[in-house]
Amino acid sequence: MTKAIPFPGTPQHQALLRAIVAFYEHDARVLALVVFGSLGRGGWDALSDIDLDVVVADDARIQVADELRRLCASFAPLGEYAALIVPEDDEGDVVLESLRQFSVRYHPLAATKPAIVDSMRVLAGRLDAAPIAAAAVANPADPEPPINHLLEACVRYAAVVQVYLQRESLWLSIEILHRMRDLLMQLFVRTHGGGRSLHRFPATAPAGLQARLSAALPQAADSASVRAALEVLIDLLENDLVEITDGELALTAGQQTVLRQVRLRLDQS
Repeated sequence: MTKAIPFPGTPQHQALLRAIVAFYEHDARVLALVVFGSLGRGGWDALSDIDLDVVVADDARIQVADELRRLCASFAPLGEYAALIVPEDDEGDVVLESLRQFSVRYHPLAATKPAIVDSMRVLAGRLDAAPIAAAAVANPADPEPPINHLLEACVRYAAVVQVYLQRESLWLSIEILHRMRDLLMQLFVRTHGGGRSLHRFPATAPAGLQARLSAALPQAADSASVRAALEVLIDLLENDLVEITDGELALTAGQQTVLRQVRLRLDQS
């Protein structure tokens, strides 16, 4: 396996990347070892996790949990040990005892995902970036839900929170409030050129909008705090949607009716 470029990141990142490359250096199953995300892009900091893509031969069979346990065992000379390994299908997430984190996906070349291409750096392997990028481009990206669907979900959640308040299910109410805030942030990022990355919200959203969203955080686990937070979110939907979506969306008549009915029931409770 040929090393292609210097390792990115802090000395700690680099030490882990060197260990991972060494682990796979003579592995016939592995065609390329790719880092992407903030480390690949160059926007990393000391807290960045490591996002890895491992291109394997078509006939390779990877049992992710076992593979990650063996990989993490090779970190012992660094004093790094796995605390959590969370496998899922062809990928897995690892949290080390030092709280450093990395994610790995194992897949054949034809299954390369387009999302890695813009930030990928090939660290080692028999393949360079060109065939990996070509394979990724041949695969359709996972479709994003239309932004009007995000708005519909957010308005629906307002009604759901009101129901949970009536049932005095405070923790469920708080959970759905967080989903509403997340959807509003997604709407802002999607309509202001940020794609799917919520990391862009703090850097791009006006301070006033961020302050109003902060007011939608319940101050306590009681019905009055949850109700106040819901009212803030309804205000945002009714009065700030033009700013949130850069003028791309407005409430439909049906959505306005739902929010009015929610307010009415809140007033009656």
